[in-house]
Amino acid sequence: MQQARQTEPTEPGGIIARIIAQLVRVEEILLTILLSALIGLACWQIGARWFLSGSVAWIDPLLRYLVLWSGLLGAVLATAKDNHISLDAVGYLLLGRVKLWVGLLTRLFCVVVSFFLFRATLLFISSEIEFGGSTLFGLGSWIWNLIFPVAFFLILLHFILGVISQAISIINYIQPDTRK
Repeated sequence: MQQARQTEPTEPGGIIARIIAQLVRVEEILLTILLSALIGLACWQIGARWFLSGSVAWIDPLLRYLVLWSGLLGAVLATAKDNHISLDAVGYLLLGRVKLWVGLLTRLFCVVVSFFLFRATLLFISSEIEFGGSTLFGLGSWIWNLIFPVAFFLILLHFILGVISQAISIINYIQPDTRK
């Protein structure tokens, strides 16, 4: 009976897997904090309207930003866990080496698209710094919109790590492990 080969931390694939796992863990914690704050503040606002016949003025705009931040961080996690929306017209029909190569090409395409989206968000933030006004708590609108470049950078990073991981899979497929 052949034992499953465990990836050692010193191997490139093991290091990439550990980096991805740690990054996902941090993203999950951040998303948990954001969603907890979102739910808590929304409940407080509803309760204040029902029982106090009023509300706190800054909670509604903050909730809008929390929804934006939570949604984009959720997109980052979906990318990290490969649960994002994808079009796979023929991928499920492919086998072996061809499937690995198609996966690599797909991930490379995603890296290119993510790079241009990240670049666009940097232009957006620079425009917000130049022309945007102050919003919630007197902070510039660009600060509240920083989630755009952060999220698209993390998505880009996950796709880059996916390309590296896919390339390692191709190398391992071509040169199987001979250690026993």
